[in-house]
Amino acid sequence: MSIICLEGISAVGKTTTAEELAHTTNVCVIPEVNLLFERPRKSSNTWYLERQVERWCLAEEKLKDYETVILDGDVFQPLSYNWCFDFQIYNQSLDFISEFYQKAIQAGRIQFPHKYFYLYANETNLRWRKENDQTRTRKNFEKHTGISQSHQRYYEALNQFRPGYVKLLEAASSKEAAKVVFHQRPLAAKDLNPEILLQNITRWLKENKA
Repeated sequence: MSIICLEGISAVGKTTTAEELAHTTNVCVIPEVNLLFERPRKSSNTWYLERQVERWCLAEEKLKDYETVILDGDVFQPLSYNWCFDFQIYNQSLDFISEFYQKAIQAGRIQFPHKYFYLYANETNLRWRKENDQTRTRKNFEKHTGISQSHQRYYEALNQFRPGYVKLLEAASSKEAAKVVFHQRPLAAKDLNPEILLQNITRWLKENKA
């Protein structure tokens, strides 16, 4: 049984690939935070972080009925996303976010996925996808396109700490991407030490600028 994460910037095809997997294989898909939860007008500084933990708990619950659960977006996304903007957008420092996750890991509330698939595409392809997707407005598309290289670099860096952990996947076709995801073997939970991995990631983020 495994929990797999699909990542990549806006309009790259994470959701359509996840939907293709759900239609063709026996997997369960956990949507991103903004599709699962409605944020209240007034919320704490950890609201979004807590919802990521809740997504993980939901994924683990679904493993009782499914061999594979797909996370549409990373439960540790606040680390990569905030780093891309130099931790200037949500009033959350790297230490703040890392400490939150460290406590959640120690409490057994969250773990790292067993495998990441990072979907990427060139800007022309991304813009075509955005313009032809009538289901979502993607108001922050330009902002997300501007961080595409940094965002990908973060996930490439994860392979330094656990070789083969992240599979980069060109998102030319959701059907082809889904086939690759389905046939890749994820890591076993025993091969991942979440506390050490978080420590390595935090150190790398401190040493490298987006």
